[in-house]
Amino acid sequence: MIRILELIVRFKEYVVLCVLVAMCFLLMTFGNAAKLRGFRILLISTIGNVQESLSWLPNPLTILSDNAALRDENYRLSREIAQTRRAVAENERFRALLQFRDSSDYAVRPARIVGRIMDKSRYYLTLNAGALDSVFTGMPIVNDKGLVGFVFSSARHHAIVQTILDKDTRIAAKVERSRVNGIIAWEGGANLYLTNVAKTEDVKEGDIVVTSDYSSRYPADIAIGKIVEKKDEPTTLFWKLRIEPAVHFPSLEYVFVGLQPPDEERLLVEELLEKRMKKGEVNKETSNRAREAIREANRLSREATKEAAKEAERQAARDSINKLRQTAPKDSTEEQ
Repeated sequence: MIRILELIVRFKEYVVLCVLVAMCFLLMTFGNAAKLRGFRILLISTIGNVQESLSWLPNPLTILSDNAALRDENYRLSREIAQTRRAVAENERFRALLQFRDSSDYAVRPARIVGRIMDKSRYYLTLNAGALDSVFTGMPIVNDKGLVGFVFSSARHHAIVQTILDKDTRIAAKVERSRVNGIIAWEGGANLYLTNVAKTEDVKEGDIVVTSDYSSRYPADIAIGKIVEKKDEPTTLFWKLRIEPAVHFPSLEYVFVGLQPPDEERLLVEELLEKRMKKGEVNKETSNRAREAIREANRLSREATKEAAKEAERQAARDSINKLRQTAPKDSTEEQ
C-alpha cells in the first residue's frame, strides 16, 4: 500500500491526466457539448483546488536527493570557511614577518623550517637554506617574536639550527627595563633561566629580557622572553629567575637568518676561556674527591690503630691470665 501511494505521489500529474482523459471520453460519449461546458469549468476548478491543497505533501524521492545535495553543499562551504580562516591566519603571519624584515636593523634572509630534531637535552631545526643562500655557521636565527638560536652547521642547500632550548645555551642578556645583565641558561623543559643576577638588583616578574651588547653571537636588543617567576633561594646570593621564551617553538614555521657572521676571533677566545673554566671546575672537583678520599683513609687508619691497640691490650691480658694459671699449681703444692 505504501509503495502504491509513493507511486501515486511520484506520478500524480500523470494519474490526474489519465483520470481527466477518461472522464472526457466518458462525457463525450454519454453527454452533449452544451451541458458539458459548465461541468468542464467546475471540474477544472475543483481539480486545481485539490492540487493546490495537496501541493504541501512532500515527495520522498525528492527529499532524499535534496538532503544529499544539502550535505554536499555544507561540506563544500565548511571547506571554504576553513581555507579562508587558514588564509587569513597566514596573511597575518606573513604580514608580521614582512614588517619585521622591513624594520630590521640588519640584513636578514627568510627561511622555512623543514625538519626538527629534539631530545631531552637538545633541540635542533633544519632550514631549507644553506651555503648557496649565504647562510653560514654561527649566523643568528630570529623571527618576528624574538630569538630562535644560531646556525650550528651549514650545507649547500640546508642548515641546522641549534635553538636556545639547548643544554649548552649561554647567552649574554639584560633586563630591558632596568638594564641588569645576566646569563641565559636552559635547564630542561620549555623555560629558560636568567642567572648571575644578585638579589640587590632591580628585577621583577613581567620584565622583558633581551640580548645584551656584550653578546658575541647575537645582535643586541633581540627579545628572548619575559620573567614569569622570581624565586628567592636562601642558600645563594642570586635570584632564580624563570624566563618564558618569546618564541613559541612548537608552532614555529618560518624564521629569518641574520646575514652577519659572528666575530670568529672573539668566539675563539671566549670558548678557550670557557673550556679553561670548565677544566678548573673539573680539577677542583677532582681535588675535592681526592681530599675526601684522603680523609676517609686517615679515618680508617685511625680506627685500625685504635682497634690494634685494643687487641694488643686484650692479648696482654690473656697472656697475664695464662701465666697466672701456669704458676697457680706450684704455689698450692708448696703450701701442702
